[in-house]
Amino acid sequence: MSVVDTVIDDALVVTMDAARRVVRGWIAIRDGVVEAVGEGPAPAGSERIDARGGIVHPGFVSAHTHSMDAAAAGALDVSAPFFDWLFGTYYRTVLALTPPDAAHAVRALATDAARAGITTVLDCWGVGDVGTRRADEAFAASAAAAAASGIRWILAPMVSDRLPLEWTPALEAAEEAGGFRREALIAPTETALRFAASALREAAGRLSVFACTELPEMASDALLSGLAGLEAPGFTTHLCASDAGAVGIEGPDGSRERAVARLERLGLLSPRLVGAHLSATDAGDRERLASHGCGGVHCAASAMYSGSPRSALGELRESGIRVGLGLDNRSLNTPTDMVAEMRHALAFDRAAGTGTHRVRASDLLAHATIDAARVLGMAGVIGSLEPGKRADLVVRAAPDSPSMPPEARIVLASRPEDVQLVLVDGAPVFTR
Repeated sequence: MSVVDTVIDDALVVTMDAARRVVRGWIAIRDGVVEAVGEGPAPAGSERIDARGGIVHPGFVSAHTHSMDAAAAGALDVSAPFFDWLFGTYYRTVLALTPPDAAHAVRALATDAARAGITTVLDCWGVGDVGTRRADEAFAASAAAAAASGIRWILAPMVSDRLPLEWTPALEAAEEAGGFRREALIAPTETALRFAASALREAAGRLSVFACTELPEMASDALLSGLAGLEAPGFTTHLCASDAGAVGIEGPDGSRERAVARLERLGLLSPRLVGAHLSATDAGDRERLASHGCGGVHCAASAMYSGSPRSALGELRESGIRVGLGLDNRSLNTPTDMVAEMRHALAFDRAAGTGTHRVRASDLLAHATIDAARVLGMAGVIGSLEPGKRADLVVRAAPDSPSMPPEARIVLASRPEDVQLVLVDGAPVFTR
């Protein structure tokens, strides 16, 4: 092997490849790509990094995140009804953001993510008022900040064109409380589609853009069909995030079409779909999603902090749906910490799990890396450390628990200060 750019030596490399190899040795990087992982004497490199016996693993992937409510971090000090949080915390926060505020929120998330070894985020983005100068400038400012962050960023601007009639009492109560405008949540269908289409032009380098509607119940058939027709690499939405949302919207004849069945009818079920939460799916929903190769994102911490009585992870895993993990909202899950999220998911599944088998630490590490990459359609690029993939990785000090398998050591025994170095495309985005 000729001289490579970087060699990380004296490492325990947790590859997360198909064989789940763990290699005591080194990893070589050339032009931002993993060239080789091996044992024995390391090849020559222009730069040598001594891992000092520490663990090297793929960068974490948060497959469902919201940057814009960073200012509301820790706001949900007590459990609150969903609409009280959505309108009174989330929207009251984001409707007040200026474009500089939006850029600052992205930078704050990027800084915290890099420190935690998170190298890719899917950011369901929104400040309301789609179609206005404020929203246009806030999105442009967010895109610029994301592109400059160094980590991989997928912006998914949320657009909506309807509000369910059932929400009227909650909307009125939020308006009476102040700081909330219901008209800011929606835009005319064509305006929403123009905004979504124009957002795609910001994609470049490590910045991608997905199509997105906040909730299927907030989108007409015309909007959903229009979003499906955009040339976006993916489509994401908060899907079956509540029982009412899963049941779907009321049609002209008074009947209800389940949200998943509606997306199937409109041609949105495909491997491009990233369904966040999926906590209120039934067996038929899960069968449909799995048969179309759809991805799902489990957000354990935000579900628990919101008072959810059950973890959907087990039934999602057993259905065959590809599952990743997501940090969700800063106002629901204050730390930007994927290790903490994996522990939340483990505890939630043990205490209130569904499915036949309880999840293991190694399963959760996969959901935070290679499985999440599959959900985002990026498994050929990131998610594992093997030749030909981008060198997105974390070097962490080995926790003092040598009897544990390395995957369990990462999930159960590591600390935030263990993260020593984080690379994206082989370049450092965080160094302790």
